[in-house]
Amino acid sequence: MKKLILFIFLIALSFAGKAQFAVNYYYDGNTIGISTNPEKGNWFEFRINTVPYIFSDWNHSQRGIPQAYFCYKLISDGKASLYSGIGVGIPIFTDDINTVNINIPVGLQVNPFTQLPKLYLTAEYNPMIDILTDDFEITNTLSVGFRYVFSKKE
Repeated sequence: MKKLILFIFLIALSFAGKAQFAVNYYYDGNTIGISTNPEKGNWFEFRINTVPYIFSDWNHSQRGIPQAYFCYKLISDGKASLYSGIGVGIPIFTDDINTVNINIPVGLQVNPFTQLPKLYLTAEYNPMIDILTDDFEITNTLSVGFRYVFSKKE
């Protein structure tokens, strides 16, 4: 796990030199992530869960599942926005890859703090649809969390 956190930190440093980026935390799955700037109309995000998801069955109860997302704003007024996206999750850190998930996050990000204009509170519903099993399985994740956007000085 320490190697994974170091890997994510190094990716974040590479973003820092070239663009604005954000760090994220989601409660379900104790999921951490980094993304390009979520203040823009669309962004890319990389997430990884550190514990099993709350409502997961045994197929999805693994931890350390890397997930890649493309997210976009549906509605925005500056301080709050409704977003959605599409993503994929593959448990590449295990010997037996028995699942691949298509993920469809729908969330709300709000900035209620005038003193912290780059800190956003988030609420997200994210169904994870398993495409490798014979049964149609969906793991529903419902999370609250936060995003912090690191900005370059202008």
